[in-house]
Amino acid sequence: MDNDAHGDSRQVAMVGCDDAQGRAWGQKLRLMGCTPVPFDSSADFLRAATRGHHFDLLLVVLKDEGAWPVLTAMCKALRLPIFLVANAMQRDLLAEVLSTTDPESRGAGIDFAVLPVDDFEVGLRVREALRRNEAVLNTQAVSAMFGDYRFIGSRKVVARKGEEVRLKPREFELALLLFRNADRLLEREWLLGSLWTDSRIERKSRVLDCCVANVRRKLSLHKGNEFVLHSVYGRGYELRHVTAAALAGPVDDSGFPDTSNEPLWLGEAARA
Repeated sequence: MDNDAHGDSRQVAMVGCDDAQGRAWGQKLRLMGCTPVPFDSSADFLRAATRGHHFDLLLVVLKDEGAWPVLTAMCKALRLPIFLVANAMQRDLLAEVLSTTDPESRGAGIDFAVLPVDDFEVGLRVREALRRNEAVLNTQAVSAMFGDYRFIGSRKVVARKGEEVRLKPREFELALLLFRNADRLLEREWLLGSLWTDSRIERKSRVLDCCVANVRRKLSLHKGNEFVLHSVYGRGYELRHVTAAALAGPVDDSGFPDTSNEPLWLGEAARA
């Protein structure tokens, strides 16, 4: 796979987090398919940013208010969104932040939360910030290659071996998420929250499973092919990249259930 296959993990800079926050929030970010990059101070983050290190979001627990103007100026220049976590005593600063934030400033939005903040809310805010700034999905502009699969966002088409497969918009977004995170388990809640942000979808809803079944069928993500889409019972889905050597020899699928273990209605929905 090219760089797009492995280089699309979202880089989230974490500044000012204590040990407990770093562990809990970092684990949440990894489950979302992001890569947490912790910094001990604002100065360390600014040095990395000025040296060309790419980030998709700044998550900052505000401790040094004096560094805030420099952080916001840097992030505005880089079109880098910010998720600011503050304590109750800093509400005046938060009000000032909101009053000066330009909602039309693309890629430089600021979201905030007041402590205490649990890892669930962190995941929700980060996901929304990334999506709002088109850091997770930019399907209109994307033209990405993953092995024999080429994604053409403007047409919602996946070309494979000379044939074009047209997907529904949600199927295209799901397929792109799976390919960009190949060999990584994507949790069910994260997929639902990422793809159906404007509606309330319960975890037990079949809408995601039907979408997965359609993507698997249309893109031939079955055994014997370069990419195989697995259901991980009770957790989510994983698109596994099968190497050429593995394709040439016996298929070792230990640890992953056959997709035939899915309920019958999934197959019926996929054929519909």
